[in-house]
Amino acid sequence: MMICITLSRFPSDMPDSSGQQPFKPSGLIEFEFTNVDEARKEAEKPAALAALEKLLPGHWEEQRRPLSPSDRALTGKAIDWLLALPEPARPKALCEQFPRIANHLAEHWRDLTGTQLALMRLLADERGSRKGFSLQIEQEIGRLAAHVQLLLESAPTEPAAL
Repeated sequence: MMICITLSRFPSDMPDSSGQQPFKPSGLIEFEFTNVDEARKEAEKPAALAALEKLLPGHWEEQRRPLSPSDRALTGKAIDWLLALPEPARPKALCEQFPRIANHLAEHWRDLTGTQLALMRLLADERGSRKGFSLQIEQEIGRLAAHVQLLLESAPTEPAAL
């Protein structure tokens, strides 16, 4: 729940004794109500219990941002990216089943090191509760990662700065 409060101006708009203009607030402060007792209980929870709760079904779904239109279908940039890839490296099933991931990869493709890391993170279960991808999609991600590795190895190196 979002609450907006309108603040009144300071009584005087005249400069103070130092000659500076007084602070003029924008008029809105956004905040949400929090139950202090609930916040205290959450803060006092043992770290192990908090970590276990993150593994329960539903936790990550609540944390994920709402879907946007570009999460449901490939963007033009993603289609261009897919067509620019060599045929063996094209992740077709990934694009069909997980367009959000394909759009993200296409958007960040210029950063090959970051893309390589993103692909490795897709294959690794860092949270311990993922269902995982199908074998076909895992293989596509692996082939795409191998393609990125080849691009990184063939990229010209920059001379060391003196």
